[in-house]
Amino acid sequence: MKKWISIIMAAAVIVICTASVLLYQTARAPVEEEFEQASKRVLEETPIKEIEKASNYHGAKAYTVVIGKDRNKEKMVAFVPEKKGEIIVKKWADGISKEQAINKLNDEKNPEEILSVRIGHESVGPVWEITYLDSQKNLNYFYMLFSNGEWWKKIENL
Repeated sequence: MKKWISIIMAAAVIVICTASVLLYQTARAPVEEEFEQASKRVLEETPIKEIEKASNYHGAKAYTVVIGKDRNKEKMVAFVPEKKGEIIVKKWADGISKEQAINKLNDEKNPEEILSVRIGHESVGPVWEITYLDSQKNLNYFYMLFSNGEWWKKIENL
């Protein structure tokens, strides 16, 4: 009897693990397809010839953000709109770095924990979006311009 219970439990674990993997792959498929299409457009329509990273940014408009290098190995960032539209390309050197953005946040605020730092595109152009928790564990968003690190928008105490 113990043998049958062990076999049934093992089979259940295998079925659950297989179903979880299939569910995850099915859920990720549209995102991966979006990354693929955006990467293809970037390689065809921009100076970027080598892609390092792609991510999603959902602000006022949704973009796939592609970071890569041109023929001269100069780092660039491209913002591919979710809907049809023109790709916006900026040189990485023309903006502040992720570390500089974090340092500016630390100078202006006292974050308890930084949850994420990512580059995106808003109506004002490229921005750094920093999500953090303050000392009261409130969720906060801090947006600064990629070009010069100036504060653009803050959403505090959520």
